[in-house]
Amino acid sequence: MRGRREILDFSANLNPYGPPDFLSDAIEEAKQEIGKYPDSDASELRELLAAKFKRSADEIIVTAGISELIYLVLLAFSPRRVIVLEHTYCEYERVANIFSIPVKKVDMPALQIKAEKVVEAMKSEDLVFLCNPNNPTGQYLRRDGIEMLLDSAERVSAMLVVDEAYVDFVQNAFPSHEICSQNMLILRSFTKSFGIPGVRIGFAIGSSDAIEALNAVKPPWNVSIFAQKIGIAALRNESFLRETIPKVWRQKRKFERELGVRSDANFFLLNTAPFGKNARELKAALLRRGILVRDCTSFMLRTHIRFCVRKEEENERLISALLELRHGF
Repeated sequence: MRGRREILDFSANLNPYGPPDFLSDAIEEAKQEIGKYPDSDASELRELLAAKFKRSADEIIVTAGISELIYLVLLAFSPRRVIVLEHTYCEYERVANIFSIPVKKVDMPALQIKAEKVVEAMKSEDLVFLCNPNNPTGQYLRRDGIEMLLDSAERVSAMLVVDEAYVDFVQNAFPSHEICSQNMLILRSFTKSFGIPGVRIGFAIGSSDAIEALNAVKPPWNVSIFAQKIGIAALRNESFLRETIPKVWRQKRKFERELGVRSDANFFLLNTAPFGKNARELKAALLRRGILVRDCTSFMLRTHIRFCVRKEEENERLISALLELRHGF
């Protein structure tokens, strides 16, 4: 029987050089403690994170990924309204709907984040979710933009929640944790940077009051022993990021040269109009060539696909397929 063709998955925005080999030792160590309940406070991991970000341990909470944090944030703060970008990660709106919280969408002219438009929308008791860099557009709002949003949040008594799931892939990202105040939370994850989506490990940085509010609604033992040990190992082996992320940057430049796309993150948004197809049609055409990309219809972008950066030979295969399709081969 003929074997099935391997599908190259460009739809998940992960570090293509992960998971790291050093995680094997962390898993073995966790096996020795599998008969115990995990530390509900993830104390050792929180202390390491506190040292890394120069914050107090009571300003950090560890969770089962950013997905859990979105639920905890809305449960803890019960905002009057949630503000999101017009084209962004759909979980913010989906979870707000679960909690019956009204959602206000801020438009993005030319698919760009305009901080002043978010400021215009922001009112008292609102909670703003900002994915930075934004999924799926890849734009990174730098310090002046974030400070503008934070100033507004402080002025009107709103909460700014900055999701930095992809920030490790941004060149010259600014240390947002240094300006984090009572009106700002930063959500971070190990998932994308280390290529470990199956582990579910993330954390938030905020004021001690904000973190206390999140802890009050957090389920006990929410982060497994395996996830905590892997998080600890990741923090102790950040040389992995220093070695692999510059490789991702080099591969990004190849996409930019060949396809004329731009992004601050490790993924690109591509307009399908020059191909004479909508997103679903171009995705199907690529899938017939053994390549999977993300159809951005769920982001309300019916003529765009998203694809991540993988290793060199894999990227060459996608570039060749897109160039062929664009020229009607």
